[in-house]
Amino acid sequence: MKSVQVIRTHLSPYQSETFVISEKMAVESIPGVSYGNPGQMRDTDVILVTNTHTVLSELPNELLKKTKLIIHPNSGYDHFEKDQKIWNDIPVVIGHAIRAGGVAEYTLGCLFESVLSLPQHLAWDKKRLWPRKLITGMNIWVHGYGHIGSTVAQTLKTIGANVTVIDPYKRSSGLPHLSHWKDGSRKEAQAHLICMSLNKTSKHMFDENFFSDLHPSAIVINGARGKLIDEKFLREFLLCHPESQAFLDVFENEPFGTEWHHFPQVWKTSHIAGVTTDLDQRILDFEVDVLKNYMSMSDEKFSEHYRYELLQNKIINGVLI
Repeated sequence: MKSVQVIRTHLSPYQSETFVISEKMAVESIPGVSYGNPGQMRDTDVILVTNTHTVLSELPNELLKKTKLIIHPNSGYDHFEKDQKIWNDIPVVIGHAIRAGGVAEYTLGCLFESVLSLPQHLAWDKKRLWPRKLITGMNIWVHGYGHIGSTVAQTLKTIGANVTVIDPYKRSSGLPHLSHWKDGSRKEAQAHLICMSLNKTSKHMFDENFFSDLHPSAIVINGARGKLIDEKFLREFLLCHPESQAFLDVFENEPFGTEWHHFPQVWKTSHIAGVTTDLDQRILDFEVDVLKNYMSMSDEKFSEHYRYELLQNKIINGVLI
């Protein structure tokens, strides 16, 4: 039987005060698994549980040498790019199933919020007027067609939106794809939903050139990564087009500051798109499932089982997508 120690490197502020106790109980219910922190290493193989705050190069070399698996349940993973040499030979399983649903629903919720102002009738309204727009028929561009973008695009297509997906890495989704947009074509889109990952090819992709040619009442929604947008040009666009809107959960610099205080058409949240009331339990369920499979499967079978979740399989032409 395999014997491993699970070590959690960091917690997130949205996790409960008792999460570590619950995590210890959950993982130690699996035969052969013990639980600790980086200061409690034992003479056994290690499985790291990480989040966005984890910088692998800052962990002790002794810990990394013992690490046979990394579980990354509910965070983006772009910060791992600079440490690729460290995890190149260590399987890293990403918890897409946890984060993707939350961020997809956040993105869709923002879009509905942008077009749907629900009236409250304290008495019967004889005119029965409702000056609202429909998402059905809207021209919407979804930027990124991974776990989040595919859910968003398929949902919008189902309710009748005209969806265009922008993703140079995806070619088989059944939706129209553009690797690069042409000047002038952006004005066709009434909404831009940003669902892509951050890497060296996508940083500041939404720049001066992008915002110079948008629909004057365009809706921009970003629940992905703040550094995808060059924010000074987004602010210029919003100032020049008061009918436009932006929904931002992530920012170039977090927490966001006073530079966003005077934009009434901007809805700001504090990097919470992936947070849900049952998040702690979903993280525990994911960890336990991965650990049980790791303990019972061969390395080859484990890698095949998690082929879509392995960070190693998200590198295309040297870029972590």
